[in-house]
Amino acid sequence: MPQVIATPINGARVRKPDGQILKAEGEPVERDSFWLRRQNDGDVRLDHPSADTQPAGDDAANVTPIKPKK
Repeated sequence: MPQVIATPINGARVRKPDGQILKAEGEPVERDSFWLRRQNDGDVRLDHPSADTQPAGDDAANVTPIKPKK
């Protein structure tokens, strides 16, 4: 799975699947159904990682753009 940066919105305290709280400045996470549900609920923003953390080679072709919620 590609990685994205999950950042809480409006100071939300968001639990990660392991029960820990997501850092306010955001953390890299796997783009999966758990984080997509958090995004759809309006609890987190999912952004692509910066260019220096992008996967190289074949993995780079598997990155799917994330459409913002309207």
